Amino acid sequence: MKQASARTALLSALLGIISPVACADTLLSADFQNGTTAGWVAMRNGDVALSTYAGNVSLRIKKGGEALTAIPTSGFSGVTIVVAFAASSLGSDGACIADATFDGGQTWSEVHRVSQGEDDAVTLHAGGKTLPMFSDRQKVILRLRTVASEPGATCWADNIRITASSTTSLPSETVFDANGGRLILGSASLLDARSAPSLVNMAAFTPPAGAIAPSNKFEGRLVLGKERRGGGLRALRDDYKNAADDSAKHLPPFDFAFVQVGDSLIPVQRGAIASSHPMWEFILEPGRVWDEPGDKGYSRASLPFTLEERNANCMHNGVLTFLFRNDGAISDVAFQIASETCLYFKFDLWGRSAARYVPGAVPQAAGVTSAYRKEIAERMPEKPIAALANDHPGAVAGNFGSPVEIDPADMTTFGVVLGGVNYRGSCATRLGPYPYCEEMDLPSYSFAKSIFAGLGMMRLALLYPDIVQQSVATFVPECASVGTWSDVTFGNMLDMASGHYSSDRDQADEDAADIESFFDSSDHAGRIRFACTHYPRKADPGTKWVYHTADTYVLGTAFNAYYRSKGGRDVYRDLLVPLWHQLQLNPAIDVTRRSYDAVSQPFTGWGLTLHTDDVAKLASFVAKDRGALAGKPVVDSAMLNAALQRDPKSPGLRASTDAFRYHNGFWAWNAAGSLGCKSPAWIPFMSGFGGNVVALMPNGLVYYYFSDGGTYSWASAAAEANRIKSFCEK
Repeated sequence: MKQASARTALLSALLGIISPVACADTLLSADFQNGTTAGWVAMRNGDVALSTYAGNVSLRIKKGGEALTAIPTSGFSGVTIVVAFAASSLGSDGACIADATFDGGQTWSEVHRVSQGEDDAVTLHAGGKTLPMFSDRQKVILRLRTVASEPGATCWADNIRITASSTTSLPSETVFDANGGRLILGSASLLDARSAPSLVNMAAFTPPAGAIAPSNKFEGRLVLGKERRGGGLRALRDDYKNAADDSAKHLPPFDFAFVQVGDSLIPVQRGAIASSHPMWEFILEPGRVWDEPGDKGYSRASLPFTLEERNANCMHNGVLTFLFRNDGAISDVAFQIASETCLYFKFDLWGRSAARYVPGAVPQAAGVTSAYRKEIAERMPEKPIAALANDHPGAVAGNFGSPVEIDPADMTTFGVVLGGVNYRGSCATRLGPYPYCEEMDLPSYSFAKSIFAGLGMMRLALLYPDIVQQSVATFVPECASVGTWSDVTFGNMLDMASGHYSSDRDQADEDAADIESFFDSSDHAGRIRFACTHYPRKADPGTKWVYHTADTYVLGTAFNAYYRSKGGRDVYRDLLVPLWHQLQLNPAIDVTRRSYDAVSQPFTGWGLTLHTDDVAKLASFVAKDRGALAGKPVVDSAMLNAALQRDPKSPGLRASTDAFRYHNGFWAWNAAGSLGCKSPAWIPFMSGFGGNVVALMPNGLVYYYFSDGGTYSWASAAAEANRIKSFCEK
């Protein structure tokens, strides 16, 4: 009785503890890497303390221990709580439990539990729930506890996250009045050079309901001039202090030609555009043109654009808008960025620029018009993710792109491909939905290891069957000079099994500080020198997998040299771009990132630009069509089957843990343990830096997501895919 009273007193005291809100939709984020338990209260007699293993800090809770924290959810709805536990010695009746209460402890809702069989003392098992009844509460208490009879029972809590959707208004939420009149970015504002720019709701860059057909036609050049005062950059995450460089706050030079097709405005140049700017390069996508009653005879244009980091693959998605007339009159251009797919640099950017419109015939106009109409007509049928349940009764759309698995603040977009339809999720930004979700540019990152390196080698192998066994040293002089590469084949490189590494601990070489010199090199000489000479020879080729983007760069260099020896010029331009055209992909993927020198070596392992439609088509081509067009293979079928775990005689190498394999540029995960299957259930997938996945389910369903929180979590999606159409015998 006395113990219960003390517990009640502590719980009451906890109600006064409020953890700070990290950002708009992330109410709590705790990984304990800062070495503090501030905001947490230890209860009962159990031992609760921080613990470090392999550099990772977790909250250790021994038998009988509890740790609690409290947050407000006032003004928020759709509260989701996620917790990861590792455990040891739980015994048959033990468990690590996360639960929560909103009524001071009268009732508790279980969020996540880890039990015997998951207590190997190392593996973090994540789980959570969305709890609608926790919305808009003054205080929510989260409790983490170890319940067991075994004396040595221990739980380690980590990667705790509470997210929700704000019920408060976004900035300038009311863009149009009841009569359709514009309240934000009106003509008076855009035509006044003294008008100060500010962050606004993304809806301000979209046409109103019932927009009027444009009375002016844009054909010619749009040139941005001096940026007006009042713009700015608000850094939300900046690991490398990029925002300290003033150039980060300003757009690259902008002088580009456009063609209007009906109410669409099409950039003549698509894909990443090299620039003199020290940090950014543009990618331009098709936008819209329309009239509004209050625009004084001008037509209004809106364009999606992306700032891609120079010499890298981070993408920051923006929109710009302006007014124009046929005679060349033009307003200022207002621009804004409020989302990205970039783990280490997140920011909002806004501003206004003086502009010139130079009307004139564009020589490429007919080709641009024809190509754009074809691009639109050939997109895969698309529906919102909510339609999945209508088309496939019983499907739970919420298990894809689930906030339990991916923090909504980190999610760029996601989707499911099933039955020839791309069921796409939203493209949220910090200031409302992105107005051009279909045109949103997405980075490939290491998807390119599958799309470029993998399919590129398979294309070459169809033409030259001996290529897989070719020696790297024969075609890469920088590797030959080292003397340890003569027995390393192209196939070994595609499997990341060159035998060269510093550490075989998972991702240790890729995460080491010295790799920055490889990624930061702007010329081919610097990159290939690092890739060939930096890592010592430690294993026979083909025997040990070690993740090295540098290996994929060597492979790209080698197979390009081999292809040139056969009379070709460039593998990407000659063999892959024509394939992209056959698959009807967007024009931006025609351009790959390359070294900034005369060699112009493709990065190979990263550096492509994708749209969700491209992802859906590529995944369908690989998994459903098995690398064939009109029934005719266009890649080596044996290599593709092996990559997709369809050849038991060629499964590839163990990667990371026993549950993962890597073969011919593709990953595979054995989901049997997660799904409770009797026999192995290998799911091939593509993976990209920061938290991007394209999972090719054995039942034909494809699940993809692009995020930038560093989380690779899709077990719930795999379980739902299996529920829709089973590929796992329980």
